[in-house]
Amino acid sequence: MRIMIADANRKRLADIETKFITDPRLRVAGCFEDLTACYHAVEHRPPAIVLVAPSLASLPDFEVMQQLFRALSVRWMLIGNATELRASVRWVGASVPMLDSDMESRELSHLVLSSLVSTGTAGDFRHAPRSGTWDRLFLIGSSTGGVDALMTLLSSLPADCPPTMIVQHTGEGFSAGLARLLDNSCQASVREAGDGDLLERGTIFLAPSGRSHLRLDMTRGAKCRLVEGPAVSGHRPSVDVMFKSAVPIAKRCTAVILTGMGRDGADGLLSLRQAGARTIGQDEATSMVYGMPKAAFEAGAVGEQLPLQSICPAMLQPTDGRVI
Repeated sequence: MRIMIADANRKRLADIETKFITDPRLRVAGCFEDLTACYHAVEHRPPAIVLVAPSLASLPDFEVMQQLFRALSVRWMLIGNATELRASVRWVGASVPMLDSDMESRELSHLVLSSLVSTGTAGDFRHAPRSGTWDRLFLIGSSTGGVDALMTLLSSLPADCPPTMIVQHTGEGFSAGLARLLDNSCQASVREAGDGDLLERGTIFLAPSGRSHLRLDMTRGAKCRLVEGPAVSGHRPSVDVMFKSAVPIAKRCTAVILTGMGRDGADGLLSLRQAGARTIGQDEATSMVYGMPKAAFEAGAVGEQLPLQSICPAMLQPTDGRVI
């Protein structure tokens, strides 16, 4: 696994590199004392992850560096002493992974590898990196029969589709496997949502099963947020929670309710429609269980009721007639 390190402190840079040399699973592909050199190296041959000292990450130019990381799907972590890391929380937030440079070699390597595995970066890079701005967000809720419905719908989305968030009711621990299954059948990249993951074109985020709710967070950029809390509408994660979190940008949303038992998603879909979102419900004929779509339709939340095969083309067709 290729990593790069950026730190203006030359002595510490050398010390950190030495610590990683002992682990055959990691290879230091470059050490840099400034952001410009690091930027060009990452652009030329993207590593799996870049370790950045707080002193460099606090520079205005690092915003451009982060855009490159996002475009190339490169992970990054802060690395420095404990005092630097505590101070950096104020401006990077608590969601950015951090490494104490004073840790022993084995512990440092373990944390880097754990970060890559937990975020999926250590997996294959079958999908090409996606970039570009987006002006549309897709939201999908499903339950019983939803796996087959999602396979059908998502396989028709283009590789650079608008960012997509999904809540599919599954048993505890099944969402990671489902994400891999969907990913293998899609042109776009499908993965389990992580707290703080940035929304990008060509990326589909699936809510982790059973542990938290998936919400949209629009502070400091659009991102996924995983929030602990009791079940809502009988479920955790809940479709209602995801839908309602997107109400502030409803006019930029297309929200879809697919086959499923119960009524999770009906209230949230209604809130989105009332705020200006485009809302679509799967019809009874193609639903394995016409529960969630029916509840949403009867609540007045569904703007268009369509057979499954017609939903993806409708999602990709904005109201002005231009394909996204």
